[in-house]
Amino acid sequence: MAIGAQQFKDTLRLWASGVTVVTVRGPRGLVPITVSSFASLSLHPPLVLVCIERRARAHRALMRTRAFGVHLLADDQAELSDRAAGRRGRAAARLPRTRARRAVTGAPILPGTLAWLDCALVARYRGGDHTIFVGRVEAAGTAPGRPLLWFDRDYAVLSRPRRAALRRRPRL
Repeated sequence: MAIGAQQFKDTLRLWASGVTVVTVRGPRGLVPITVSSFASLSLHPPLVLVCIERRARAHRALMRTRAFGVHLLADDQAELSDRAAGRRGRAAARLPRTRARRAVTGAPILPGTLAWLDCALVARYRGGDHTIFVGRVEAAGTAPGRPLLWFDRDYAVLSRPRRAALRRRPRL
């Protein structure tokens, strides 16, 4: 017998992850959604996956699209995450003041994020109450900075990268 939903959520809150915003073009413009279920899937070809709850407001737009953007947020972009998650109201969730550019696939790419991936949708799979969207990465970009993290139901940031800390350690 499987564990209950609350025990599952209480346990997985201790899994630290990066914060991403997925974007698609809908009939009325940019449709963003904050997503914590994101992963790389394959190197050859370069594939990623995002998992979206079927009741989520962006699910319908993702079902109709052929391309989507994935944005890895920087440590100063918690507000962007909250807006895309719908925590600032429905109007703010559409990111009305954001000027997204089009990438290779036509997916909307947000400015100023730590990294972005332009994905062509190649597959959809049902996974419980979510849909797993698989995208082939057609273009990508990065910027300097540190990632925004999600841990224990709140945002977190790195104090400094581990490798940098190891390099600064005096040798014995």
